[in-house]
Amino acid sequence: MKAPSPDRFVFLDEIQELPSLPQVLVGVSRVASDPTSNAGDLAGVILKDQALTMKVLRVANSARYAVSSARVTTVSRAVVLLGFESVRAIALGIGAYHLLSSLRKGGEIVRGFWAHAVGTAVVAQELADLLRYDVPEEAFVAGLLHDVGKLVLAHRWPDKAAGVYGSGLRGPALLTAEARAFGVDHVETGTELARRWELPEVLQAALARHHRTYHAPPAERSDRLAFLVVVAKALAEPLWAGAEPHRDLAASMARMLRKPVGLVLDALVRVPAKVREYARFFEIQVEDLKTYTLWVEQENQRLQEVFADREAERRRAERQEAELAAIREIHGRILECRDATDVAALVLRRAAHIVGAARLVALRVGSGRIEPAAWFGDVTPDFLDALELSPEAGGAVAGVLEGEPLCVVDRDLPYYRRVLTPAEARTFDARCFALLPLGSGGSPPWILYADREEDDEPFDDDEIESLSALGNLIPLAAHAARG
Repeated sequence: MKAPSPDRFVFLDEIQELPSLPQVLVGVSRVASDPTSNAGDLAGVILKDQALTMKVLRVANSARYAVSSARVTTVSRAVVLLGFESVRAIALGIGAYHLLSSLRKGGEIVRGFWAHAVGTAVVAQELADLLRYDVPEEAFVAGLLHDVGKLVLAHRWPDKAAGVYGSGLRGPALLTAEARAFGVDHVETGTELARRWELPEVLQAALARHHRTYHAPPAERSDRLAFLVVVAKALAEPLWAGAEPHRDLAASMARMLRKPVGLVLDALVRVPAKVREYARFFEIQVEDLKTYTLWVEQENQRLQEVFADREAERRRAERQEAELAAIREIHGRILECRDATDVAALVLRRAAHIVGAARLVALRVGSGRIEPAAWFGDVTPDFLDALELSPEAGGAVAGVLEGEPLCVVDRDLPYYRRVLTPAEARTFDARCFALLPLGSGGSPPWILYADREEDDEPFDDDEIESLSALGNLIPLAAHAARG
């Protein structure tokens, strides 16, 4: 971008409320940049301004930096705790805010400016931690000041600003409209102000580049700071009532950050509380942040659903692979004409592993009764004895013998009290279980019983299909053995 002509910024000299950066802050910046300086040197400069001293100590004792119950009572200790670069950034941010807060003209944009600026600053600082940017406080200041040009332009030309900023324009279209109305856009204005104030070059560059398009975190430091502001602007937008983020905002920003969306959302969970903390610090009013909290919660819920779907798909694929391997193995046994009971025992072992059943019993049907032929899991003799049932008309077993499978999701539900006969209710003592007819034709020669542990979920449709596919190898084995 071509540097604008200096005479385009004459209007900055005309704004009486816009003085030069106080010498104490210029001194803070210079001392912090001097490699020969120590904590005492920086503390000495800060102590020249009582208000700045109190603010730095307040930050040092905030929840973000507190490392023990002992309060920080000296500026030199605060410098040691926070670090030179962090103190410089904090001091510059505080100083710039107090200078610019005197700009009151400009209508709606001025009234909401600092609340939006603090929101972007907090998000930028959280993302800086996530990306391990070496001075997260710089990200805070860059977020706080990134749109300062808008504030200055709106103060200087409030009538024009109402039309420009009330139009809903964004991005390049907004910069074009600003240049047409004011002769300069807010990016150029903010950058010039940062230059005049002798802000660190990395902050000047961040203000100059915060409308660039990025697709990944840049390596160069000033570009990386601008990148943090770009992403923070987007992720801070849902802070404000009426700003409806697009559905994939968190996911798309996470892709730009090259970080898992879960980590990004974890960082955003902390934002509302920190916005409130900084709002008290800067003595500004912020809107109700419940909307943002709700948005983050909804994004987390969506993320959990996506992960659950992916996990279910992964488990389904694993189950299908294991099922095919088991079928091949069991077919091999059938071709060897193994005893049907031995094959049934193998089927039950493999089925228990594939679907996670607690107990499996293969029941042979004959002479008006069913009786256990093979079993797997924690099957007691009493349970086996109870399974030797005579089907009762209208009962669950009678229905299975007519070819109707039964999958019970919770035996205590009223529906199943009507389906199960008293004897069946006593026998099938698990909360969730399945009874599946095995074999072709209208009168199945076998029934498969399977259940789950008390606290487990009922069998889903895919698991029932696996049980049925494997279980139907039992009558096949019995037929082969007879042949």
